[in-house]
Amino acid sequence: MGKERHSYFLYSICAVTGIVAAAYSPVYLFFSTAGVVLGLLLLARQRMAVLCLSVVLCAGGYFYLYDSWHASSLTRYADGATSLEVTGRIASPPERDGDTVRLFLDVGAYQVAGRHRALFPAERVACRIKLDAEEQISVVERWRTGHQLTASVQLQLPDGARNPNAFDYARYLRWQGVYVTAKGSFAQTQVEVDNSNLFGWFETWQQHLAKRLDLLFADSSVSGFMKSLLLGLRDEVEPRLADTYADLGLIHVLAISGLHVTLVSAGFLWLMERLGLTREWSLVAAILFIAGYVLLVGASPSAVRAGLMGGLGLWAVRARKQIEIRQLWGIALLLMLLCNPYQLWQVGFQLSFCVTLGLILYVPILMESPLPRSSWLRSSMAVATSAALVSFPFLIYWFHQFSPLSWLLNLLVVPLLSLIVLPAGYAALVVSFLFPPLGSLIGQLVNGLLPHLHHGLSWLHDRSLPFSHWPHPHWWWLAGYAIWLISIPIGWHLGYQRRRDFLVYGTVFCLLLVAARQPLDGTDEVRITFLDVGQGDSIVVEVTNETVYLIDGGGIVRIGQTERWREKKDPFDPGKDIVVPYLRSRGIEQIDRLVATHGDQDHIGGLPAVAARMPIAAALLNGTPPSRGDRELLASLARRGVPLVTGQPGVSWEDVPGVVWTWLSPDGSNMSGKGEKNDASVVLLLTAYGTRVLFTGDIEQAAEERLLHSYSPLLSTVDVLKVAHHGSKTSTTAAFLERMQPQAAVISVGRNNRYGHPSSDVLARLEEAGTTVFRTDRHGAITLILRPDGMEWQIQNKVYGLQPFRAASRQ
Repeated sequence: MGKERHSYFLYSICAVTGIVAAAYSPVYLFFSTAGVVLGLLLLARQRMAVLCLSVVLCAGGYFYLYDSWHASSLTRYADGATSLEVTGRIASPPERDGDTVRLFLDVGAYQVAGRHRALFPAERVACRIKLDAEEQISVVERWRTGHQLTASVQLQLPDGARNPNAFDYARYLRWQGVYVTAKGSFAQTQVEVDNSNLFGWFETWQQHLAKRLDLLFADSSVSGFMKSLLLGLRDEVEPRLADTYADLGLIHVLAISGLHVTLVSAGFLWLMERLGLTREWSLVAAILFIAGYVLLVGASPSAVRAGLMGGLGLWAVRARKQIEIRQLWGIALLLMLLCNPYQLWQVGFQLSFCVTLGLILYVPILMESPLPRSSWLRSSMAVATSAALVSFPFLIYWFHQFSPLSWLLNLLVVPLLSLIVLPAGYAALVVSFLFPPLGSLIGQLVNGLLPHLHHGLSWLHDRSLPFSHWPHPHWWWLAGYAIWLISIPIGWHLGYQRRRDFLVYGTVFCLLLVAARQPLDGTDEVRITFLDVGQGDSIVVEVTNETVYLIDGGGIVRIGQTERWREKKDPFDPGKDIVVPYLRSRGIEQIDRLVATHGDQDHIGGLPAVAARMPIAAALLNGTPPSRGDRELLASLARRGVPLVTGQPGVSWEDVPGVVWTWLSPDGSNMSGKGEKNDASVVLLLTAYGTRVLFTGDIEQAAEERLLHSYSPLLSTVDVLKVAHHGSKTSTTAAFLERMQPQAAVISVGRNNRYGHPSSDVLARLEEAGTTVFRTDRHGAITLILRPDGMEWQIQNKVYGLQPFRAASRQ
């Protein structure tokens, strides 16, 4: 193979290199370094190297221009209070969830304080429109991409990640070309419906076909699944089913990909030729059909990539040219990056291109294996293995999950869905227009098959298999894995194809898997993470690599009943959306001790969701009669056979040498009133390597006085205090602080909460005691690491200027 045959492939890799280098280096450094290297290559007359470096330079320069072209003009108004009237074009299909509509808006003009200003180019804004009445839903359903929207909104800067390794909304929007978010109400929003808009026309057809699928598939879970499988409407899948597919490594089947494009284009070509069109005109019609199909299914990165490669491939056939598939891959990548280089940071784009390249490179190598003898089975195994090897680092980086059953399930389930369910779904949809009874019959067959498949997958999902959660990978591990992936096809083409070479490849892979588990991290430390769950408590304590405690799980305190139409399809739950993702990002697969301090919703409301997703060895409760919230948690734990235990005052236990817990409260007193309910909170004292940390739940003054009376000597050397009741003025009394004199205190509290926590009185007391205060509303998650040589603090949000510090333990 000559180098020129792979020029587009090489140039696409160079373009990616240039864009990434430009994104993370100053302009002067990028161009000066590249210029020096380019000059040396010119002197050495290295033609191909000069061409590649020129592509790097051009791609980097293009990124700088594109990025400056899309700089924000609206961030100066993003204070959450200033009201602007914005006018622009809807840039994404509006998505309604309950009483909220979300969409991207390309703002071309705005008005503030009576002054009208135009924006060129238009600036993209993430909008959230609140509905006031159920009747407004029918109006919103007519909104389409390309329609002009005018609204009075307030702008805000998006939040970054509030917890370690969590989803970073600000970074996600940054690579969508969005710097500010906007919120408004339906009453102050006007949309000019334009039925001639091309994108809107395709969206209307997509919705029309979605409604037809509702008629074909009686089971709502099946129809939602088929809408995603056939039309790319991922939000239609039931949340629990989507979690099952994601956790088992099957979520990719719901993305429009090359399989879909191949299937529909082959069917269209067959139909055109049966209608009498010549081969040449059939190919032209198929290319146009693929373009329309990509627009119909939402033009996701994977759909556009598949459409471009498919269309280019058909064009090559018509032109009687031979284009290697790597060339098609490179051309598609270059075209998409030329359109929008920000896509390089979008996970769907990364997975689509990298997995496709993996199939191109590794399937031919794996097909050389003598086993299994069946070529079909060998091909299926090669595809499943290639996809698993390439997707693995992306899945553990972005989602911290990779099921050990992923490879086997892809081998078994994907052929069933791709060879039976997908063609049957398209057939039912098409036939329903021609002969509805036959379309319904095909739909009934699918409707009978999928529930059984999903029941089996759900059963597997609930088994909580080991090695499903993976800690957030280090950069050096990602680099090492990338080098290993690249070395295999290079080594293969250089002739390293012997059995011993395969043994080396496999040995390195096993070592990388072991390193991905990070077995040596945290072997001699206690890591305490005070998660930011809003107005509530949730604390994760990791005792070396031996034991994991979860103290409370946050929760949402809901006031009154919500109208049914306002209910979210997948409502926010701190347990599901904050606690579980954090545990997964730490590679935690079991909670050894679940501590429910007391029955308030902002402490235990998220625990049922945690219990449904994580194995729990035992639960520590305060032993008081359960409230309604407690009963839901107890029922959830009972269904899973979790032992329920309580403690006795003064009882201690040791997890590992040097790490001791002491149960201080409750002491069995009868608690009935609201304040007394808070005073029944579980209070634990942790002593780790000479440092003492007091966990107080929501205790108030009466409980603090009892603790001082019963454990005065023990409390005289507390180093770190978890401030009780989110900094309420009824807790953390002067006497309590005077006795302990803690070096540092942590307040778990929600931003702008309606209770006014933390109290200014409590903050004044802590300041008077000389205590350093950490607050989750300001600092995000707060991590305390205890080691034999002292303690170290890490904070998630450094905007407020508090720097992490180290302190020696008081022995």
